[in-house]
Amino acid sequence: MTPTQSGAVAVRTRYLASVVTASSVILAAGCGAGTAPEAAPPSPAPAASPIPPVKNPRDVAAMARRPCELLTSQQATGFGFDLPPQELDGLFGTLDCQWRKTTHEQELVRKVDLSMFTNNPTLEVVYSKDHRGLPFFELTEIAGYPAIVTRTNADIAVCDIDIKAAERQSVTVTYQSEEQALKNNPQQSCEVGKRIAAAVLMNLPPKS
Repeated sequence: MTPTQSGAVAVRTRYLASVVTASSVILAAGCGAGTAPEAAPPSPAPAASPIPPVKNPRDVAAMARRPCELLTSQQATGFGFDLPPQELDGLFGTLDCQWRKTTHEQELVRKVDLSMFTNNPTLEVVYSKDHRGLPFFELTEIAGYPAIVTRTNADIAVCDIDIKAAERQSVTVTYQSEEQALKNNPQQSCEVGKRIAAAVLMNLPPKS
């Protein structure tokens, strides 16, 4: 091979090497420039709670061991209950209270049960349950406090009222009547129960 031929071979070799190198770079660039995977869409913001915040919180915990003080004697008799009320064991270290009106034969005329929860999102839990089959469900306010009013049986005059008195603190009032007038119009039990619940709320001390 002559020097000229040898030089030509060397030039071709370098040229081929440069072409291969350039092709590799282009190929690598092409691989790197491929369509990047789309970023996952941001998680949707949690839905706002349907239960409004409490503006003037009341201290349920302060009365958790004194439930029968949440209706005065005058209020209890005004709602048609006998005295004294009965204190009962509640949940999570609290006590419940029950006021009743009975006949001379000790047959029930009407009663109200009062329970308290001092560290539980009661209204949020009640609202989250499937309430489509209930004869009555209402998200409302009682004396300016968020409340849920429910009836689980369309034929009897029993109404449950859960009131949010502070964050994670609530009161449950359950009113039942065996009076004929309310048996004829069971929904009226909720109207009576709401009035009792309003009185109970006003007897809770303000939360500091």
